[in-house]
Amino acid sequence: MSDRARRRATKAGSAKTRRIVFAGIGALVLVVVACGSWVGVRLMMSYGQVSAVRAEARSVIATISADPAAGASSAARLRGLDARLDDAQGLTSDVVWRSWEFVPFLGDNLRAYRLTVEALSVAVGDGLTPVAADFSTLAASVSLSSRTVDVAALSGTAGDLGEAEGALARSEQTLADADSGALVPVLASGVREARDLVGDLHTTVSALSIAVEVLPGALGVDGAKRYALLFNNNAELRTTGGIAGAISELTTDSGRIELGRQLVPDDLNPAENDGIAVTPEERALFGVQLGEYVQNVSLTPDFVRSGELTDSLWQKSQGTGLDGVVSIDTASISHLLAATGPITVGGRQITAENATAVLLTDVYREIGDRSQQDVFFGELTRAMFDKLFSSSTPLVTLAKQFSAAADEGRISVWFADPALQKATAGGALGGPLAQLSDDGAPVGVFFADGTAGKMDGYLEGTVTATCSAQKGSRSIAATATLASTAPEDIATAPWVVTGPGVTGLPAGHIRTMVQFAGTDSLRPVRITVDGEAARMVTRMIDGQPIVVAMVDLAPGQVAVVETEFTVLPTRSPTVDRVVATPTATSFERYAERGTCG
Repeated sequence: MSDRARRRATKAGSAKTRRIVFAGIGALVLVVVACGSWVGVRLMMSYGQVSAVRAEARSVIATISADPAAGASSAARLRGLDARLDDAQGLTSDVVWRSWEFVPFLGDNLRAYRLTVEALSVAVGDGLTPVAADFSTLAASVSLSSRTVDVAALSGTAGDLGEAEGALARSEQTLADADSGALVPVLASGVREARDLVGDLHTTVSALSIAVEVLPGALGVDGAKRYALLFNNNAELRTTGGIAGAISELTTDSGRIELGRQLVPDDLNPAENDGIAVTPEERALFGVQLGEYVQNVSLTPDFVRSGELTDSLWQKSQGTGLDGVVSIDTASISHLLAATGPITVGGRQITAENATAVLLTDVYREIGDRSQQDVFFGELTRAMFDKLFSSSTPLVTLAKQFSAAADEGRISVWFADPALQKATAGGALGGPLAQLSDDGAPVGVFFADGTAGKMDGYLEGTVTATCSAQKGSRSIAATATLASTAPEDIATAPWVVTGPGVTGLPAGHIRTMVQFAGTDSLRPVRITVDGEAARMVTRMIDGQPIVVAMVDLAPGQVAVVETEFTVLPTRSPTVDRVVATPTATSFERYAERGTCG
């Protein structure tokens, strides 16, 4: 072949190759365009379904929240929502959609949208629809006016609620996975909205699941039960909220609840040198008074121990044991009165708005005799109990206010029955120490009065928690800032307010034991007061480190107490909240969110 012929052949071959390449590229472009169009069309169709579901879901949930008895009649609407979400999920689950999730930036958004639809489908289909009728059953099982709960009806809902709780937990985790990557603002907002919706549902169903597991046994389905109700006054702080100034006996039998005897602390306190023995660790931190006075059983953040000590004191003084202990603080009264309306005690009208001022300050200024104060708080307990169990009290509103008080750590419960105790130990009702967790709340800051008066109505401040990770070092710092707002002339107040005169403490000053507690992943290394190193008293309680320091405040004075914990090498706790003693005064809580290493 001549050179000219070879050149023609080569040129023809090159042209053919280019045509093939261009054809391949064109085909690829067509495929990409087609696939992109496929994904785009399916996205629009899916979004139309989700948009309609979102509005309808809000309406259904609002209806059930306002009236749980409407749960059964809402089942058809929920099934319709479930069907739409199934359609929307089907539109986002094919192989074409999944392959586009690998495209930079666009893929993060497609994946987040798919996971959000998937999570909502699970939440509605497996988490809410199957238990809608159970909400009606639960609402009908409670009769406030007759003080009874149909425990058999409660037990019948346990299986459905347990499965629904698991489904909502999965849905919540899926949404957490979706809320990552570089998302466009409108999608990021939608994911957060879905997380809030599912998170609220999960919290509600989880609480109901625990309730139906615990309440039949607690309310005496297998025989009468006896409980001590400790009414704690935040004007004299203890770790769980306040000193037990009034004690009531609660009894339950076959679902019926009765308020029994009204007691005062001296009815339970043992003779001198005849208290309940405490451990060496407890003695070092809290002194022997932990086991000598019922007012001090909540010095420890371990409410299991508080319950055991109360039970022992009850047995010693009353000759019989307890099936449990319920602790509720004064500030909770404001929550409950918001549901029940006002009550009248000793000629005083107490409302949700004035309850804190009346119960923390006014009573002690106006009633100087301690025994008369005990009578007042006993009458308060009876009046509050009668008002709670009244036909005029709206059940849903009351339940929400109880839930709010529990979420704030104002209600703690201990059961002598290990099975009941296990079911409640890890939640908000388990007490201060039980609320600590490496998953969000590894530290707690707790307060206990050392003035022996009612000065903590004048104590305000903040508590904070932050974590840091530096090369070779990881730590969590917990800080308590305390301020006395007492007036300059507070020393002229009755002694029941200022205290009987603690050695070394001038009248009108506030002495506070500040406790810092951590999970077993932490170890305390230092404590400072106003930046100066302080003597560090630390012990392990139930495997968790506790550090204490005493702070004295004159009227108007401020003090800052800080403890640093190191993180054990094999642990990685996260911080997004800080657990603290519930007070009735202004105490802000701040947490610098993050993973410590």
